Amino acid sequence: MMRSLWSGVSGLNAHQVAMDVEANNIANVNTVGFKYSRTNFQNLLSQTVKSATAPQGNLGGKNSLQVGLGTSVSAVETMFKQGSIQNTDKNTDMAINGDGFFVVSGDGGKTYKYTRAGDFTFDADGNFVDPNGYIVQGWLADPETHNIDTSSGVKPISIPPGLTTPANPTSKISIKANLNSGDHISEMSGTRATVDQTADISGLYDINGNQISLTPDVDKLKFQVKRLDGQTDTVTLVYGKSADDHDGKFTTIKDLIDELNYHITHDSNGASLSDTTSIPPSQYTIYLNGNGQITDPSPAGDEITLDTTVVTNQDLVNVFKAINGVSKTTGNLKAIQNSFIGADDVGELFNANGDAFNLKDDQGITVNINGLGETRKFIYSSTPINETEGCGSATGSYQPNKNVISDSNEGLHWTYYNDNTNSRAYLNNGQQVSFVLSNGDTVTYTYGKDFQTFDDLCCLLNTDLTNRNIDDVVTFQDGKLVESDGSGITDAQIKDSNGNVIAADTTTPIGRMAKMFDGLDGTNAETMQFYKNDVYYFHDIQDLTYLWQTAVDDSGDPANSPTGNKGIVSINSDGKLDIKNTSSNSFNITVAGYPDDDKDNQLFTDVFSPINGSVAAGGDAISQAMNAAVHTTSIDVFDSLGSKHTLTLHFRKTHTSTNPNDPTVWKWYAETPEPSTLEQPASGYVKFNSDGSINSYNPPSLIFNPNNGASAGQAIQLDFGSMGKFDGITSFEAPSATSGQTQDGYPGGDLQQLVVDQTGTVIGVFTNGRSYSLAQVALAKFVNNEGLMSEGGTLFSASPNSGEPIIGTAGTGGRGSIQPSSLEMSNVDLSRSLTQLIVIQRGFQANSKTITTSDQMLQTLLQLKQ
Repeated sequence: MMRSLWSGVSGLNAHQVAMDVEANNIANVNTVGFKYSRTNFQNLLSQTVKSATAPQGNLGGKNSLQVGLGTSVSAVETMFKQGSIQNTDKNTDMAINGDGFFVVSGDGGKTYKYTRAGDFTFDADGNFVDPNGYIVQGWLADPETHNIDTSSGVKPISIPPGLTTPANPTSKISIKANLNSGDHISEMSGTRATVDQTADISGLYDINGNQISLTPDVDKLKFQVKRLDGQTDTVTLVYGKSADDHDGKFTTIKDLIDELNYHITHDSNGASLSDTTSIPPSQYTIYLNGNGQITDPSPAGDEITLDTTVVTNQDLVNVFKAINGVSKTTGNLKAIQNSFIGADDVGELFNANGDAFNLKDDQGITVNINGLGETRKFIYSSTPINETEGCGSATGSYQPNKNVISDSNEGLHWTYYNDNTNSRAYLNNGQQVSFVLSNGDTVTYTYGKDFQTFDDLCCLLNTDLTNRNIDDVVTFQDGKLVESDGSGITDAQIKDSNGNVIAADTTTPIGRMAKMFDGLDGTNAETMQFYKNDVYYFHDIQDLTYLWQTAVDDSGDPANSPTGNKGIVSINSDGKLDIKNTSSNSFNITVAGYPDDDKDNQLFTDVFSPINGSVAAGGDAISQAMNAAVHTTSIDVFDSLGSKHTLTLHFRKTHTSTNPNDPTVWKWYAETPEPSTLEQPASGYVKFNSDGSINSYNPPSLIFNPNNGASAGQAIQLDFGSMGKFDGITSFEAPSATSGQTQDGYPGGDLQQLVVDQTGTVIGVFTNGRSYSLAQVALAKFVNNEGLMSEGGTLFSASPNSGEPIIGTAGTGGRGSIQPSSLEMSNVDLSRSLTQLIVIQRGFQANSKTITTSDQMLQTLLQLKQ
């Protein structure tokens, strides 16, 4: 009877424990990271009344007779089922999705506790702590590289408040863009020479980007000038505003060139030496070539020599001293500090509508200026005329070596003796041609007054022959003056401007002219054949400007023009050819296409149509715009102080080709705003294959000087793409555009916020827009999670039955991933718990009934005595 009482008591005790466990589960239904527990019952030992017997003979075996003594709690198990994940608005909240525990420590890492609750925050000292103040354990990032070494032991995670990141100077720029390879463009800029001849020399730059700064009436250059007569003059030219054409002053490049050319072509008394030479002017007058170099075209290149003992400005001397060596050119001058793109190839230019000229060899224009005495042909050459890429030494002539037979419309000022030499045979204004006629009369005609062309001369002579009833007609055939009757003219003479007869010889131009007319002597009926050299070649825009300048200058030659035409030819800022009439008289210009048999380039010819007509004194004749294909892109770079600077890259198309051995070329230059500078070279090229991929580019880097206290000599690598690939700059027939650009520099910044990713990495977001890994949270895994000992505060500690913690990173080794800005909720199932309460309650009530029933039985037993 007592056994049933004690069994009931044990049942009450066991169910009381179960009630306690379930009450704890319900109490923690909203505890972050809580894992519910389950109560397991077991029966107690039974009292054996009879032991079991084995079968014997005809009797069967008997079972034992045992009476149970009640129940007890065998275990209270913690159920580590995954709790639901709840998103939060807190960046430092973390939830583990899968197996594993956060590692925390309250004694500096000497001992560890483990938790599933990831409601962490940073305290005043920057420690990453849980609500109990325990510091989360993990790995800290290297402060320089921001790499995290998870192979080392874990440490308390602590991020100092007010953390800053230093500035990182830009070391690499990557650009992805397309540069238009087509025949129609939308992004364009007016053509330009490397430097215009009308530019003030003070303010220009040399090849190294040094600005030339000149002081008026102080800085000067001293030259030894070899004249056409072989004599040498010492010429000192002083920087300053010129009062007249030949006063030894210069401001612009043209001023300086004009001064030197004057001393080459005039003797010490100011008399012209051009009349005494057979050399064409283009072979002895110095000029500015397309590379921005003043060029000496004489065969020996010895017409001008700089006296380097006179140094008032070293930068200026450095430019001009180059002409003293093997080079026939000075150093380079340029208008933009970091640019050395060079003068534009005219064949690569576009009209105002963006349509490509596509100028071919032997296409061009014809130009006639009244007073010039000839129609000149300006013909395009795809091969550079007077400069060589990279060194700039003059290599060619603007005129061909072979003369052509003259025509009747040419003047007698641009004629040559024969087609094998460039020996000129010409008349100057005021010189005369006299003919002795068969009737004894002498007729004399003055060049520049009575006649200009061969047609003019024939007309005058035939009129006089007709008036004298001489049966003879003079015509111009195959470059010769030919009589129909060889007896009409008995002698032809050439006279100077004073009326003196010139002896026929081959030593002077006028002597050669006398020799050529000797055929009209009553015996022969024709002169020698006259030749001309009216073809001039150009390649770049500087060449073309020079040819126009010489045509204007030659039209004002006193030997050929009574009006004294003068003008300055330049390319203006809009890419238009500008002819400024600086004389006191107007002059006419006529431009047409070449060749004239429908093979000319109409687009190119049309550019010069506004120039046709009269140019008033002091007025301008301006062509349409000639444009280059360009593209400009800018990117911000940073110095060692974190200061931002804008780096602008200017690209300009300079050469087109489909030949794999002759790549298409775009040149570029870079610039930055003051006070920052770029060391030379700050310009280069990008070459493209026929499929539009990069062939090569150079230079590979720039040297940047911030000039604001930051570190100087900052190297910036340029990444324009991989050779033969399309991962950088390309050149397709599509509008030029930049599609992407990156650089690796940034300013200094302060820590703005902290966020966590799925690997448990704590990332710092700084005010400069940069984000870096600062630390990584560790996760521990156990062989037997149920063996952990609860420490309260949602903390567990390891026990002998849990096994040692296996610490690593989230998502590895069977450890779960971390869900940032989230928390794992309690895994208590409230419906299960409430149902379990009913079960426990029924069990408790039933056990209480066994006690009361046993008590009543005892009461009945006691009443038997009564």
